[in-house]
Amino acid sequence: MNFEGKMSDSDKLSKAREFKEKGNAAHKEGNFKQAAGNYHRAILYLKGLSINCPDVMAGLTGVPSEEIPKMTANMGEDARLLTCDCYNNLAACMLKDPEPKYRRIIEHCDKALEVSPNNTKALYRKGTSLYALGDFEEALSTFEKAQPDANIKKFIDLCKKGIKKQDKEMAEKFKGMFQSR
Repeated sequence: MNFEGKMSDSDKLSKAREFKEKGNAAHKEGNFKQAAGNYHRAILYLKGLSINCPDVMAGLTGVPSEEIPKMTANMGEDARLLTCDCYNNLAACMLKDPEPKYRRIIEHCDKALEVSPNNTKALYRKGTSLYALGDFEEALSTFEKAQPDANIKKFIDLCKKGIKKQDKEMAEKFKGMFQSR
């Protein structure tokens, strides 16, 4: 702790790691709701890092932003990896829900991809969510960015079939629309 009782970045990273580990343990036990709550708490600590909100830190502490200690490169990398993992794990938990909120899952995957653009797990989870929503073209585009494995290849094929089916249905729907009567 420093800045008149405010948590330091190092303390926040430790708390984020702690909640991530609690989330991992709950996930292993199959308690996805509890796991999601822990990942969410970890994300809140990560969002509070000075690198993410330097002006807020200055306002809270009364210390000019240029005097607030900057995060080290190692701490920044640690925060980046933790952020990706927590959003990714949160998306995984949400996919286990009986009625997944696919749009929210996609948002979490996008947050993970902001810090790790080639993260195969985030691309896969985003792709499966897009597929579930019937957005086969965007799902295909997402899957094609991931490292191919058997599941990715399966979904690529399913997306291509879904696109063909949608195209066929659209052609049927508009078939007679432009014919003269």
